[in-house]
Amino acid sequence: MKKLSKQQYDKACSYIENEARGIDRAYFHFWNGSGSKEEVLEQLEQYRNDDGGFGHSIEPDFRLKESSPMATTVAFQFLIKLGLSKDHPFIQEGIRYFQSTCKEEGWNAVPEAVNHVPHAPWWSVQEGEQKYSANPDAEIVGYLMAYSDDKEPKSAMLMKVMDHLSDLNEYEIHEVQCYLRLADLAQGDIQNVILEKVQKQLPYIVDRPEKWDSYGVQPVVLVDSEESPFVDELNQEVHVNLDYIIEKQQEDGSWAPTWEWGQYQDDWEKAKKEWSGHLTVQQLITLSKFDRIEREQ
Repeated sequence: MKKLSKQQYDKACSYIENEARGIDRAYFHFWNGSGSKEEVLEQLEQYRNDDGGFGHSIEPDFRLKESSPMATTVAFQFLIKLGLSKDHPFIQEGIRYFQSTCKEEGWNAVPEAVNHVPHAPWWSVQEGEQKYSANPDAEIVGYLMAYSDDKEPKSAMLMKVMDHLSDLNEYEIHEVQCYLRLADLAQGDIQNVILEKVQKQLPYIVDRPEKWDSYGVQPVVLVDSEESPFVDELNQEVHVNLDYIIEKQQEDGSWAPTWEWGQYQDDWEKAKKEWSGHLTVQQLITLSKFDRIEREQ
């Protein structure tokens, strides 16, 4: 079993301090006990708009200042980890933003305005009918269930995303992640249904190691700690994955994204650096949860 050496860990921390975005650096400090939630919120404020939603490239793969449901879910992922109450203004105003952008068919992940700013090709908005996706709808429904007193459109959209889950034949990883966030927030019967459905599909969701270098689905995406619900089913795969993660640390201490835009090259380089900082924080936290970091020489 490999472990990240103290020297490798220190290089990663140095990379975070010198190269990561303020939001990722502040969250890392909060996580390791050297910073406060207020410092994270100060950084999140820079991505917040007057409509209560979030934008300003908080999701680095589209460089949109305006709010979008997708970008706002990214912000809520931070807010959840901070353990804020439903009365916090970021939560209240964000929930109102989700409610105001809900349409009968669900949420548009990003507006058409994304086509006019640098972005990854998968974020382009095409005219005409789009295939429904629970990304980010299932996740948003979870936030509404946790933080909104208004039962509508919460109940209707919950039915829609759960019906979609029942009909799924192919399990796209980003949809799966949104369903798992809904499960964590909803608990009870909804959580049980989601976990049972995903558990049955685990062999088809997780990719083999030879695909991990090209945006393949790695086990730690579904099992990020010893407390994860699928840790027993994916135990062997997870430990192979953790070895792989340690091997993939870059010379500068970072972890790099395994994808590229293939367009807007200058903007991609900026996004790539932002992703590297975010991923480095993410990998250190995951390795720490599995006791894969040597704390002493």
